[in-house]
Amino acid sequence: MPNNLSEPDWKILSRLKPLALDRLCQRILQESGGIITRAQQGRHHDSYLDLYRRIHESDETMSRCFDDFKRSQAIVILTNWRLEKLITEEEFAAFSPDTRALVDMLLKQR
Repeated sequence: MPNNLSEPDWKILSRLKPLALDRLCQRILQESGGIITRAQQGRHHDSYLDLYRRIHESDETMSRCFDDFKRSQAIVILTNWRLEKLITEEEFAAFSPDTRALVDMLLKQR
């Protein structure tokens, strides 16, 4: 597996990073809001535990998708973004055919 994305693909990934990050944060906040809403029904401790688990899982997802953001990790990052549905089909289509094929292959292996 190649270690680096091409320069044009790296520029696309870098440009999409704020969008992908915002989408993940929005999802996490929406899911957390649902847990908090359920807490108002009187099961506060259960809701707290659910929220704690959700935040812990979110931290792991955030780490997989955004930590170590460098070109040598770009294929892994892009694969994780696709797995988490953080970019649209149209955004993914902007990458080179080789990059898309490699990401698709990695996703099939999961």
